[in-house]
Amino acid sequence: MSSQRRHPGGSLRRPQLSINDNDDDDNYSQTSQTSSHSSQSDTDLLQGQDLQSSVDPFQSAISELESLVIAHLNSFKEHPGIKTNPHSTDNVHKELELLLRPILEIAAHSGPAQARAHYWKSSSSSAVSSSVGGAAKDATAGGGDGGVEGVSSSSSHRTIDEAIEHVHNVLNLELIFPVLLETAQSDASPNKRAAALSFFHNLFMEYKLPGSYLDYVENPNLIRYSGTLYGPFEKIQKHAPPSRMVLKQRTMNKANKSQKLLRYWIEASSFCILPGAFTSMEKDDKIASRAVISSSAVLRPALNHVKDKIKSADDAGALRLFLPVMKMIAGVLQRLFVVAASDTASSQHVGGGGGDALRSACVKFLEIVVLCFSSREQPAEGHRKGMSRSNVAKEEDFALENLPVGHPIITRQALEEVGEDAFTVLRGLAMMGGQVKVDSGVKSDVRMSLGLDSYGQGPTPTLQIVGILRPAALSYLELESTMNQQVSEENPFPTLDRSEIEMDFQLNQKSYALTINAISMLATNRPTFFADSSSCLAKRAMDPPTVENSLFHMSKAAIMTVNSHLRASCLTLLRNSLSVTTGASDILFKALASEECGMKIQAEKALRMATQAASLKTAGRAARNRAAVFYEWEGTALGGGGEMDTLGSKRKRAGEDKLEQMRAAKAARGLGNGIQLPKNMVDACELILLNLGNLPPSRAAVTVGDKKKAKVQSDGKRKRLFTLDFLIDAIITNGESLISNENKWYGRDGGDAWVMDISALVSDDEGEEDDEIMTLKTTNKKKAPVPVSFTLDTKIMDAALAATEGNSGDHVETYKEQCKVAAADAVERILSRSRSVRDPSIADFGNQIAAKMAWSLQKLKPHNELKTAADMALEAVSSTAKKLGQNNMETGILEKLPTFFDEFPLVPSFIQYDINNSSADNVESIESDKAQDKPALSLTQRLLNEAILACGDDKEAESRNLEKFENTLHLYITSVLHACEMADEKPLDTQRKKLATMVSSSLSKDISMIPVVTEHSLELLSVLCDVDGITKKVTEISRKTTNQNLATVAATNAAKASAERRAKAALLALRDAAFQRSKASVRKYAVNCAVGLAAGRLPSSLSVEDMALKLVMNVLYPKSPDLANHVVAAATNELERASNFACEVNDSIRKSNEEALLKKPELISNPLQPLSDIEKNALDSVRKPANLFMALCIRQPEMIKDLMKFSCKEGADVLAKAVRNNMPKLSRAAAKKYGAAKIALQVAELADFTETAILLSFLDNLAPAAGNAPGQDLIDACLKIQDERICDGHKDPRFLIPILSGMQRRALESRLPELVNAEDNVFMAALHRMSERLKRQIYSFREESEEAPLVGMTLCEQLVYLHKLDFASANMPQKRYLQAITLCLENDEVYTDRVIMAALDHSSGTFLHGEPLPLAYMRTVILTCSKHESLHSWICNVLLPRLVEGQVYNDRRQWEGWMRCAQKLEMGDSGVSSIEAIKQLPPEQYQNYRQKYPQKDKVGK
Repeated sequence: MSSQRRHPGGSLRRPQLSINDNDDDDNYSQTSQTSSHSSQSDTDLLQGQDLQSSVDPFQSAISELESLVIAHLNSFKEHPGIKTNPHSTDNVHKELELLLRPILEIAAHSGPAQARAHYWKSSSSSAVSSSVGGAAKDATAGGGDGGVEGVSSSSSHRTIDEAIEHVHNVLNLELIFPVLLETAQSDASPNKRAAALSFFHNLFMEYKLPGSYLDYVENPNLIRYSGTLYGPFEKIQKHAPPSRMVLKQRTMNKANKSQKLLRYWIEASSFCILPGAFTSMEKDDKIASRAVISSSAVLRPALNHVKDKIKSADDAGALRLFLPVMKMIAGVLQRLFVVAASDTASSQHVGGGGGDALRSACVKFLEIVVLCFSSREQPAEGHRKGMSRSNVAKEEDFALENLPVGHPIITRQALEEVGEDAFTVLRGLAMMGGQVKVDSGVKSDVRMSLGLDSYGQGPTPTLQIVGILRPAALSYLELESTMNQQVSEENPFPTLDRSEIEMDFQLNQKSYALTINAISMLATNRPTFFADSSSCLAKRAMDPPTVENSLFHMSKAAIMTVNSHLRASCLTLLRNSLSVTTGASDILFKALASEECGMKIQAEKALRMATQAASLKTAGRAARNRAAVFYEWEGTALGGGGEMDTLGSKRKRAGEDKLEQMRAAKAARGLGNGIQLPKNMVDACELILLNLGNLPPSRAAVTVGDKKKAKVQSDGKRKRLFTLDFLIDAIITNGESLISNENKWYGRDGGDAWVMDISALVSDDEGEEDDEIMTLKTTNKKKAPVPVSFTLDTKIMDAALAATEGNSGDHVETYKEQCKVAAADAVERILSRSRSVRDPSIADFGNQIAAKMAWSLQKLKPHNELKTAADMALEAVSSTAKKLGQNNMETGILEKLPTFFDEFPLVPSFIQYDINNSSADNVESIESDKAQDKPALSLTQRLLNEAILACGDDKEAESRNLEKFENTLHLYITSVLHACEMADEKPLDTQRKKLATMVSSSLSKDISMIPVVTEHSLELLSVLCDVDGITKKVTEISRKTTNQNLATVAATNAAKASAERRAKAALLALRDAAFQRSKASVRKYAVNCAVGLAAGRLPSSLSVEDMALKLVMNVLYPKSPDLANHVVAAATNELERASNFACEVNDSIRKSNEEALLKKPELISNPLQPLSDIEKNALDSVRKPANLFMALCIRQPEMIKDLMKFSCKEGADVLAKAVRNNMPKLSRAAAKKYGAAKIALQVAELADFTETAILLSFLDNLAPAAGNAPGQDLIDACLKIQDERICDGHKDPRFLIPILSGMQRRALESRLPELVNAEDNVFMAALHRMSERLKRQIYSFREESEEAPLVGMTLCEQLVYLHKLDFASANMPQKRYLQAITLCLENDEVYTDRVIMAALDHSSGTFLHGEPLPLAYMRTVILTCSKHESLHSWICNVLLPRLVEGQVYNDRRQWEGWMRCAQKLEMGDSGVSSIEAIKQLPPEQYQNYRQKYPQKDKVGK
């Protein structure tokens, strides 16, 4: 790069571009042709210019700008991020802004100015060069329609458009934007991050200034533009203006520049919004508030850009910017609600940081969201045409009226839903002074109703935002409904008791003022919100915040300011005429006239003004004149015959004159040498028709004579009659029809093998002059019966006769070969012509002829373009066969196709040709035409019809025709599959994607129309759902997303969406086949394919499997009993296949699990999770058929028998694990539909003893931990099941576990011995289930009454009742009794020291009241001393003295335990000793204790 240049003062100055009025600006005019001769001095001048052009001044200027940008960027990066000049009055933000100002000037102004300066200089030098360069430079310096190619040949940029684009790419896209984005995302200083965000905002505003990149507006009616980006239009309007194509390209370039800047701006803002940018809360909140302000600034421009994209039918381009915008909105809202709600402990924190700046910025952002996602007009308001608010709205404003309709995702309804919820949230903030606490259950319910996952992700971006806003809105609406229920005649405006309302966060003075401003502004600018806004502010004004009832930590002055703001806003709204028309004036007047406000006089005056303004809207002219209201007649603005109409007529006539001038210019060009026909066929035909009048009336005659017979024949072969057909043939065939070929006797015009004798028309004395013009005077003609004769070459005639007679020879073989070539060329001409004609009937007729010829001309090898199509068809078959093999599908369905290729080679080439010629342009033109302008059937449809309708009445012929039809259909499907595969291979190729979408859509339609559908064709059709490849590619590219490959990521995601749409079309075709086909086997196979896709047997992606599952469950199954039976049978087969697979891989899973447990023994803690990768893959394989079958079990509960049979099959452990994982959904759904008790008994009757594990899992999920407790009917059902399923004379206690949380404590106490006798895991699971609904009461022993029996058993109660257990009467060994207590004590995570202390304390308390201590009581105390050192103090100071008080020494066993415990703690290491409790013993017991445990000296110890 060149050395850096600095201007005086340290800042860059914008380069001044001066253009001399005398300059010859001929860059917009066509370069005229000059003579090919030039003088020696001119040659020397050109050589001198070539030497000077070796160094490109344009590149040098760009390098200098790059150096300046790099220098200033380095200065910005090296800035410490704090104020460096303590004597300056500017803060650090202003200092950083001044540091970035030179970069802003270069990015917005200096770059395009350099491009324009280079262009004008180059155009001036080009004028000199064109005057001296001669004809040799005319081709390179030609003007063209665009008028932008007059740049010097020394530059690499030949147009001003290319120069501006190059400058923008080099300086902005490749240098400035990435560096500042990286600064905004990773710089350690929040001030520098904020400066980078502010730079994008300032740059967007600078882009709109004169001379910058967005200073360009195209006039759609005239071929001109406004703006100075490409130079002053007045300088060049005397020359030919730019073409429409150039103007359209410039508009596209402007939109692309705007989109790229907005993308960088949005990405920088979104990243800075995320919490955790800094470890310091203060810094994190500081940059987040700046990022929210930046997001507020970018929201409207981004939405306007999305609007323009949708308006130009660029749905994908609109979605590319819409998705980041929605992500940014979700980030701001999560910062306000989700993160703030989780940080209520540090009150007044938003997003985990202190201060009110971030919250205020979020409230302002919420206001802008409501403005953008709402309508300007009231739904019922009938504005007159030309007088609506939208016609006078600002250009930068955005509302739902601006959004065009037609986009599948970006719809007004979806955005309006977001706006409504955001407005409700704003009302809640204003009414409550903060956000009401959002219950977690409300969040989960909202997410479930919207189809969002646990992370808030959903199918559309708007639903994710609704999932954030709606819980907060519902929390306020619940309070509002409660307040409305309290409304009465005595108290029309009830107040809320705010002392008991929990809040997620609260507003301070600044954020509260912004909230009130937002509500007031929305009422004024969005009339649809006026009534609700007025009601909200009025109610809050009547119940204002005070020091006593305020939940805020605001001062008295701040509360007075807020109240004053509320009253002022209510008065402003009352003064508005909308208060009268919407009926909101009543509540506003009552609020202002109330005792709390005391503004009755001001309210009366405001109400009179509003009433007068509202009446004037519908008053007559006299009343308006009296009120001095200006208005104008509607007809003037509507073009009812006034000046506006005249101006429109002038513009229309001017446009027509320009069109006529263009046509005249085309006609003036003529058809001489060097003229190139336009690529557009319409323009080419128009040029031909305009120049037909320029053809000479006659041409030079061919002179023939008897003496020069050879010369006559030669001239006859060389010269032909020039007709319109001759000219059109030359254009259509791209000049091939002009090639002379004597052997091509089968040509359209007879070929050169035909000889035309016109000697009868030519006199003898004309034979010597070949170039003389032929005259047709009657007096000079020879009298002959046949004036003109045609003869065929004798060699060709002999070969034709010999071939007819069956002779052989080289000439016969040549003739036969030419016949085949002739047939192939004829077929190709028919196809080519049928694609180019406009008449649909002719096109359909050509398709019919071609279809018949394809089946008639057997073994005829195609040529030229058809040969290429045939090769592609063969490649499609091999590619499909390879894919079938990779997916373990049957490949035999394609084995007959190679033979079919050899017998009917034209059929595959026709099918592929039909697909290849379905280009995007043809698609758009056909789809825009009316239905009657389309051919009746496509070529492929004609081929299929001809195959099925071929002649033959016997069964053998019918079978042969069916085979031909099936092969043709397979070829068609494989070609479509190959087109889709090619589109997935190159996601950036838009043409491939459009072609794949069109042919897949046509295939689904054709499948529903063709008379016969085979089972194999449906299986091939299901391969269209295999979009796993493009899905993996999207995942891989998304992981590697950078600023440089954003376009690639977006294109790949668009390709994935397109592939999923094609898969959906295939699923719809399967649905139609199942619904419409009369053949039962076809319907059954269509159902099998759909079930196979839903079960994962046929390859697809997760989204396609979900669509297939919905198709099976919601469409096919409820359609008819026959289809329901097919669905059940197919699902049963899929489950059986999964069971067999599970048995096959069981050994390998067991081995891999053992190895995994050796490495990580903690994996066994969750029995439902896979332990190894092999088990994980197997679990993924069997989960899908299991889920499908379990979904059907909800419809038919008797199918649960098959579910248990296959999942409990020996060796099918992984399938059983998959079933248990999905069992909660099945149990809850079945219980909701049939009742928990009924379905429990029904499933128990279906299960045998080998299927007990699945039955227990089902029963366990019927009564989950969350939700209502098990009802008495379910309890009775489980008890009945236990009584009926007795094994070896014993009841299985596992059947009690699901209902233990709902049983009364008395019943639990009576069944406790049965649970203790069970296995350890069953016993511990039972204890857990008893207490799972009593988490808040785990440390208490509840008192029970007869009127209110207790349910469940707390942890404290469990230990108490376990100690009281009478193991002798329960026939329980004492060892098991003690072991059960030990199991609880060892589980110190559940039975903590506090739980044990509560149980021991309760038992010791009852001991004082005369109840004996349990047998294992002191044993438990001793074990507690060993395990919980934290309880030593309580045992020494409370428990042991209490036991002494209760005379524990009277019980020999308990007294022995007491002495052991006291001795253990007497010399405690932790400073806690039981010596005081020992001293409280009576003398006799004290003497006994000392005899057994003598006192030891601490020193001696």
